[in-house]
Amino acid sequence: MDLHTTRDQDEIIESAQEYLSRELPADRSITQKDTALSGRQWRGMADMGWFSMGLSEEAGGLGLSVIEEALVMREFGRYLAPPQALGTMLAAHLAVDAGETTLAAALASGDRRAAIAVPAQGGTTGGPATGAYRLVDTDQADLAIGWSSAGAFLAPMDAFIGREVVAPMDATLQISTAEGLDAGKAVWRSDNDGLFNARARVLTAAALTGGAEAVCAVSTEYAKVRHQFGKPIGSFQAIAHPLAKMATRNEAALACLYYAAVCVRDGKPDRDLFTASARSVAYYAGYDNAVASMQIHGGYGQTYEYMPHFYLKRAMIYGLVGGGVAADEADVLEADSIII
Repeated sequence: MDLHTTRDQDEIIESAQEYLSRELPADRSITQKDTALSGRQWRGMADMGWFSMGLSEEAGGLGLSVIEEALVMREFGRYLAPPQALGTMLAAHLAVDAGETTLAAALASGDRRAAIAVPAQGGTTGGPATGAYRLVDTDQADLAIGWSSAGAFLAPMDAFIGREVVAPMDATLQISTAEGLDAGKAVWRSDNDGLFNARARVLTAAALTGGAEAVCAVSTEYAKVRHQFGKPIGSFQAIAHPLAKMATRNEAALACLYYAAVCVRDGKPDRDLFTASARSVAYYAGYDNAVASMQIHGGYGQTYEYMPHFYLKRAMIYGLVGGGVAADEADVLEADSIII
């Protein structure tokens, strides 16, 4: 992949789109009653090989690179796949790194699911934070993964002290809080070479990019069918210009994503700079596009029967995980140089 997808990579994209559009269409969110995918739905994603595709063949994976993982994760963002998909894909990598081969196999096969843990006060350099946590997408999850530039950890759900389900911002997900973490039950790996955090940033950027593209497409279609004064609203500059800005943000996010993924795969010297940039650019594309979409939809954009708010909420969640966008921007500002 030289900033353009290969034929094999196009086939990966097409198969993901075909499967997700059939089994997990994004508009399922409107009528969704459960806050987790069913066992059949989750097993179907595992059977596609998505949770293990980036693991080596020796570890039971497909031996593909972070680029192929990012291409699939972009489709996950487009079709509003639950954050457990990101958590489980990353948890499989961490389990392999920690020598937890049985756990890695269970995650890859769909037998176990990983929620995402976000510390309320940030992480530490010597292990996982022991203070309060927000836990994202906890329904049916039996462990959680948390990470930052310092390292990453896996912990069973019972390691989180005082865990309580709270009212979610996104009603399609179960969100919990915890008063603390029993670090003795967690598996911690210091990220000395920065590779895990770089991969996590790329995959999170991919999910955000897919969401930004999807909400742009939703808005464009709406602008074609919604009429005012006898004309499609897309014919008015007040609508056409925001749509053009959405498309521009998409192109920027996708370009940054592709280059960051290549940097991770090839070990480029400024890998950390470009992965941080990719997640930051993708976050603002996802968030700003969703906000613009809600404005384009007018009053409809605020209602549960329309899609924009789902993408807005998901962008906000992905902007918090793994140290958050603030950490990405700090790393970009602290970079000494840019190597092209």
